[in-house]
Amino acid sequence: MAIYHKIATQLRDEISARYRSGDLLPSENQLAGRFDVNRHTVRRTIDELVQDGLVRRHQGLGCRVVQKPIDYALHDRAAFSHNLNQIGLGLETEVLGCRATIIPASLAEQLALAEETKVLELQTRRFIGPDPVCLIRHYLFEMSDDALDDFVEGSLHSYLLQHFDLELQRGSTRLRARMPTFDECNQLAISRGVPVMEVHTRNYCRQSGQLREYSIARSRSDLFEYRVEPKP
Repeated sequence: MAIYHKIATQLRDEISARYRSGDLLPSENQLAGRFDVNRHTVRRTIDELVQDGLVRRHQGLGCRVVQKPIDYALHDRAAFSHNLNQIGLGLETEVLGCRATIIPASLAEQLALAEETKVLELQTRRFIGPDPVCLIRHYLFEMSDDALDDFVEGSLHSYLLQHFDLELQRGSTRLRARMPTFDECNQLAISRGVPVMEVHTRNYCRQSGQLREYSIARSRSDLFEYRVEPKP
């Protein structure tokens, strides 16, 4: 194993055990002296930590530890905002667009729906503090064209419960990691080297069992760790 890999492994353990979000790592000179290597090796080590999303370089300051990943449980409660609020993280919602449209053909085939199925398509961006953390595309079924005209902030699923007595629960969920598009980099304030985690979810009416929403969430992989919780 290359020496910079070994140093990166040790620093990962130390960051996890000793450092808090916002702490600065020792300087390159200090790390070079500590591990008895040259600065080029230290830079390659730091590159590994940056790619992992553990630290971020700041001109004139050095390398700062980023926020530790959010432990996000995937259980039957489908509300993204509610789930984050449960672990003490306030979430802000920005509505990027809403329109009545026809379901994309590929999604209609996947869900075994008619190609001309009407959906209400909502696009949102979610923030924790000033930081954008997630983009979500919601496809809502059996909703009127103006159903979301008054939705401007907060939890979509709380809005649906309050206005339409529609309580959703999570059904099947698929996850995959991929590199972000240029637009996603701009919207989530990340570099091309930070993957996004894409989560596809079918949400069903808790009372009737009917499919009422299909959502595609793209979140920053450097901020989220997803934990699957099976039903008891």
